[in-house]
Amino acid sequence: MPLARKCCISDNDFSGFEIIIDLDYYDSLEEIVSYVKTHLIKSLTKLKLELLLVKATEKKFHIHNREIGTILLSEENSTIWICGHC
Repeated sequence: MPLARKCCISDNDFSGFEIIIDLDYYDSLEEIVSYVKTHLIKSLTKLKLELLLVKATEKKFHIHNREIGTILLSEENSTIWICGHC
């Protein structure tokens, strides 16, 4: 059974961007962040939003105060917040 979780970006430029991921495919927070960032970049490329694409490419996203084990055991309706503010 998939471990589907919603990932949302918290950032001045990309706030509201969200995707559903299957946690069965990720072993670290960095892998989750990398996938979300890659998906954001692909979406911006498809929409030809070039200025936002440059910002997204340069942005350092991360997850605050969580460990992969905590995320894996989280409630099904929980959200993984990807920060781009810091």
